[in-house]
Amino acid sequence: MKILFINLPYYGHVVPTIGLVQELVKQGCEVTYLIPFDWKDRIADSGAEFYGYQNHKQLSEQIKNAYAAADSIIEQFDFVIYEQFFFLGKHLAEKHHKPVARVFTAPVTNKRLMEEFIASKGPLSIFKHKWIARAFTKDIAKNIPMKTDNWLDEIIQNPPELNLVYTLREYQPYEEEFPDAQYKFLGPSIYERKTHGFDFVKSERPVVYISLGTVIKGTVFFFQNCVDAFRGENLDVIISVGQKFDVRKLKNVPQNVHIYKSVPQLDVLKMADVFVTHGGMNSVSEALVYGTPMVAIPFVSDQPVNARRIEKLGVGKKLEYSAANKNTIKNTVLSVALDSDIKTNLTKVQSLITEAPGNKGGAELIVRYYNEQF
Repeated sequence: MKILFINLPYYGHVVPTIGLVQELVKQGCEVTYLIPFDWKDRIADSGAEFYGYQNHKQLSEQIKNAYAAADSIIEQFDFVIYEQFFFLGKHLAEKHHKPVARVFTAPVTNKRLMEEFIASKGPLSIFKHKWIARAFTKDIAKNIPMKTDNWLDEIIQNPPELNLVYTLREYQPYEEEFPDAQYKFLGPSIYERKTHGFDFVKSERPVVYISLGTVIKGTVFFFQNCVDAFRGENLDVIISVGQKFDVRKLKNVPQNVHIYKSVPQLDVLKMADVFVTHGGMNSVSEALVYGTPMVAIPFVSDQPVNARRIEKLGVGKKLEYSAANKNTIKNTVLSVALDSDIKTNLTKVQSLITEAPGNKGGAELIVRYYNEQF
């Protein structure tokens, strides 16, 4: 089976899918991954063939470029997979009479959840104005027939028959709205990943890991509060501040606080006793895999929803950014570290992850679905 995998160039929307591609290749499928040219090296480890399109700062232009590239090569493929934000994926497959599956790298979105994302002041907030969403959609789709006139509604209201979701059903908000026959919850994406060197050596002391991910730009004020919160404490703190952050702005950093531009997150989570996170889906999923208790400080998009799910599952606590001073950071982290119920709940979630289909199960579902269609 020859598969065309279509995606947009966003880290959190690509990284989970690499494991699925690897498993499809192991099962004898030929996979071509369609994504902008500057992502070629990142796709190499998946075992897929690379096919590129021109990247663009504007999402609308990215989608247009992806559509044009996919439309030009799709006839040579037997099956199409697309990530949810490429909302034209189902139409494109149907136009060329190809079976299709959709991947969600975050929980499945319904009307209520989409409203929450839009209200969270993230990139989607501009689409709270319906006329803007419709104009955006019309600019991209033009004469392409769709079920709706709003690209966000299209994601919600026009699903394909097979949807693969990279979380547990137990984590999914409003999970009762997503029938088992159509939505397959794979659990977090677990696969071997290359890591770069890391000079931190764990001692017998507990480790607190702090990171705001690859998108949120952490302020000097927040990271300085983190430095001051754990000054003199009998633990080690690893802070990943981001490539563009000027480390020199942090003052009087004690020996037990270790500042890095970036770290191999999976390696750090294996040793961390508490993870202070912005609550991005990749970070939350990876923490659940390694059983790392979380303090979620959400900002935008899906992060507030993820923070609530963390508390609902009992695997961590939420701390509002506006309330995150050195005392609240310290007290919340220490309370999470000492909470035996959180550790028990994490063990339960890890068992659910072990039992979930994962990337291997996802690949098997796709192959089985294709074989049943043809």
